[in-house]
Amino acid sequence: MTRLLFPVALGIIVSVAATSGAPARTLASKTVTDVRKACQIKVPDEWTDQTGTAYGPGKRVSATVHAGRAGQTFDQAKAAAKTAMKPVQIRQDDAKRIEYTFDPGNLGGAGKYGLYVVLNTSPVCSVSFIFPAGTDDDVLKKITESLAVVK
Repeated sequence: MTRLLFPVALGIIVSVAATSGAPARTLASKTVTDVRKACQIKVPDEWTDQTGTAYGPGKRVSATVHAGRAGQTFDQAKAAAKTAMKPVQIRQDDAKRIEYTFDPGNLGGAGKYGLYVVLNTSPVCSVSFIFPAGTDDDVLKKITESLAVVK
């Protein structure tokens, strides 16, 4: 199982990978949709959800799924996301997706870390995470990979 820790030093998020011999957890089929039921993510069964946000055990991790406005382009959604949640480290930025870390301190996530992903879909779908250091990055990755338009 891969874990990425996100320690903060002088406002810079550093990713450190560590490996253990434990088997990787798989995501179950629990689906969480945004409030308009246009975009969805899949989360582990033990997570709870409420109005477009899924919570890990103890509500230590949150994942909120969003759908862009009708007619909103991918570039408009990226710009809006970057304005609302300023990037600390951009992990990926191409024609299909942007993924970056942000500081959620102004969102009630003091002492936690943020991850934001926007997909070039129609409508544009995104998911934002707020989580503590030591969160299993493999679970976050699997949730981001499940982000999709509701079929």
